[in-house]
Amino acid sequence: MNIDLLKKLNELINLNSEFWTATVVKSEGHTPAIPGMKMIIESDGNIFGTIGGGDIEKKIIDYIMNTGPKNPLLLDYNLGSETEESEQTTMICGGIQSVFIEPNNIKPLLYIIGGGHCGNALSELAHKTGFSIIILDNREDLSKMIKHIYVDVNVIDYNNIINYIMFSENIYIVIMTHSHQYDEFVLEKIINKEYKYLGMIGSREKVKTIFDNLIKKGFEKELVRNVFSPIGFDIGSHTPEEIAVSVIAQIIAVRNGKNPMNNNPLLFFL
Repeated sequence: MNIDLLKKLNELINLNSEFWTATVVKSEGHTPAIPGMKMIIESDGNIFGTIGGGDIEKKIIDYIMNTGPKNPLLLDYNLGSETEESEQTTMICGGIQSVFIEPNNIKPLLYIIGGGHCGNALSELAHKTGFSIIILDNREDLSKMIKHIYVDVNVIDYNNIINYIMFSENIYIVIMTHSHQYDEFVLEKIINKEYKYLGMIGSREKVKTIFDNLIKKGFEKELVRNVFSPIGFDIGSHTPEEIAVSVIAQIIAVRNGKNPMNNNPLLFFL
């Protein structure tokens, strides 16, 4: 392997950065690459190395940036060969090229809606337990009140919140704004989107009121029942740090394939 490529891999690993490697594992016929050629694609779109250039390289970069694959996979590309058993490209070399995509340090993404004391405490634990974190809040002066160490706060208008979340079956969302009204507003905006985990902070009374409101507005009961709320495991938590412990434990359980849906008495009334 190219020594400069090895140095780059070592640098990214030491920085605990997210990146993908694309390695040519097979080439048949006329192709611009040979087995063993490797390219690094960083999460911000920067690349290092090459797998031959041209349309095939662009397709792979676009695929990774658009889908962010979490698991290794093998992709076959047709460079003008007569076979139709692989993805077509605009190249006319006449061969087939197989590329192995491997994710490295890819962390699950947690959106925290609300950067107050609880959101800040949760971001610290989420960072330490292997999550990438994005905090969204609508208060422009929040940074003057609370110092966020592990992640910057993105100041947004909650009316446009769906434009700031990359919904997929692999993301985690926690709603803990500074207002019950905002919590309900945000939940209504995103509840029917795609996610792996959706939780909302609140007392049983508050949660039941919000759930009832959503059902009256026509949201399916089963959809509402899938929201983790009151959020977190019941450990008798009160402080932001204790709340963060209960929430991150529940999120980790979901990440690890468990089904920790609260034994929430509210669910029996929905």
